[in-house]
Amino acid sequence: MEPRMGFIATILLASNLTNPIPPGLNPRKPAPIYDSPDLYGAEPSVIALALPAIIAKLHYLGFRPVTRVRFVGGRWKMQAVYHGKLRALEVDPDSGRIIADRPAGMRSIPN
Repeated sequence: MEPRMGFIATILLASNLTNPIPPGLNPRKPAPIYDSPDLYGAEPSVIALALPAIIAKLHYLGFRPVTRVRFVGGRWKMQAVYHGKLRALEVDPDSGRIIADRPAGMRSIPN
């Protein structure tokens, strides 16, 4: 007679085969959080919208003209005029969504 594995033992075995534990990993220590400089790159990712598309979105929303544009820390940092007032914007490069909108000051966009 062959020994039979229980249902739970089969599941545990299958999960260990598909997700092996790396050697040297301490199961009592929390897993490290992935953080890499490429997440905050100096240029937009390959899935980012093109800069003209982002500027067109801002124009549609009433931000015109866009007077200064820099890519810093993984976001577009821009200055644009809205209802006659200069605004400092942070824009998500992948969606074109405005993350931050505040009055522009001397230090709003780093050089």
